[in-house]
Amino acid sequence: MVRTRNKGLYSIKGVLLIFFINAVFFCSEVVVHNISATEAAEAESINSESELKETQPEGYVKGKKMYDGLCSTCHGEKGDGKGHAYSFTKPKARDFTSGIYKFRSTPSGQPPTDEDFIRITKSGNPGTSMPAYGTKISDDDIMLIVNYIKQEFAPDFFKNEQTPYVIAPPPAETHEIIKQGREIYVNSDCADCHGNYGRGDGDMGWNEDMKDAWGDRIYPSDLTHPWELRNFASLKDLFRTLTTGFDGTPMRSYKSDYSEDELWALVHYLKSIQIKRLTNNVLPIKKTNTIPTSTDDPVWRSAEYTDLTIGGKILFGRSLIPRVTNARLRGVYTNSKIALMLEWNDKMPDDSNDKSIPDSAIMYFPSIIKNTNPWIDKGDRRSVFDVWKWNAADDRASEAVRKGSRESEKKRSEVKTVSSYKDGMYRVIFIRNKITETAADIKFRIGKEVVYSVIVNDGDNQERDDRGGVSGQKRIILE
Repeated sequence: MVRTRNKGLYSIKGVLLIFFINAVFFCSEVVVHNISATEAAEAESINSESELKETQPEGYVKGKKMYDGLCSTCHGEKGDGKGHAYSFTKPKARDFTSGIYKFRSTPSGQPPTDEDFIRITKSGNPGTSMPAYGTKISDDDIMLIVNYIKQEFAPDFFKNEQTPYVIAPPPAETHEIIKQGREIYVNSDCADCHGNYGRGDGDMGWNEDMKDAWGDRIYPSDLTHPWELRNFASLKDLFRTLTTGFDGTPMRSYKSDYSEDELWALVHYLKSIQIKRLTNNVLPIKKTNTIPTSTDDPVWRSAEYTDLTIGGKILFGRSLIPRVTNARLRGVYTNSKIALMLEWNDKMPDDSNDKSIPDSAIMYFPSIIKNTNPWIDKGDRRSVFDVWKWNAADDRASEAVRKGSRESEKKRSEVKTVSSYKDGMYRVIFIRNKITETAADIKFRIGKEVVYSVIVNDGDNQERDDRGGVSGQKRIILE
């Protein structure tokens, strides 16, 4: 019996040894082949660069090298917008070969100026994967890249005339000019796409056929979020956008529709609806006589608020680009209860009636902290999190306890919700007793700070549970 077992053991060892030798030999071959392929690629690159130096000016060679290093990952080696990051970028990177450019100071159909290129390259493109290079490379280096793009990808297009509009200084803001701008906004086709109050929730935006010239699904801008406006958000920026339009999209030029004074009135109105973020780290919550039972109760207008910057998360090596970029939190309390109202813009409500993923919101409160800096949206192995949830499918609250990556739903939630969706904005009120008998529940006491974080999910963007935009850690305190 013993010999048989040892013989089997030796046989297994022998098989493993042979497998190991073969594996080492195979890996060695792979390494050799990889090294050979790498050396070949490097040699080809060196030869290619040498040939360029012999046939092209020095500026072209340097511009190509900088483009390949900084731009080709998204825009592609051929400038067609299909670089290695093509599948991960939203919206897609610009196709330089098409001769269609959104962000210009020139009339529709004309090429952008060098200054247009420089502005975007230095400042980046808000709401996209285009970063700002203004502090990384000089204006001279940017021009080398620009000249390479113009010469290599669409030389005939850039031979066309460029007659940029000259934008005069804007008139002063007055109540009358804003009122006139509002009338123009309502009576034009602006609201068809951007909604009654500019939150991007117009009916045209719900149309699946709303696509750009490259066939990609696009959505109207939320004009109330200046940090999302891709052609920037100053008075002159807005005037430039209305004057030139965005080629390749439904956003046309309005220069022939309105006089310059009327366009400036519309610009002042658009500027007036841009929200100003108040990102204080501690939100003071004041006492009120009764808990409001509707999202438009006047008590909310007098309640202090804080804005939560919502950002993406790294998931399986990819960065989620959330649709929601800002959430605003307000709160009030009485002798026994607390109410927290979360509001955020969403261009299209998803309640899962059509089997889509419902919109949802989650609030995390570390109720038992064993770590001085707990990972607030997932918990850690020692700390315990009280989790409040709401989703648009059943329009009710649920509550869970999370410890580490494990989350258990409570059979009976102490949290109640009231919600509304109107003109592109969700408002959800979470209501609960300040103090409960459950140890894992967060306790709200006067003068004691409570840490929290928020996740907001846009179902139309395939966001659910923890796969959504997340805020940083902030605190509230009952005064």
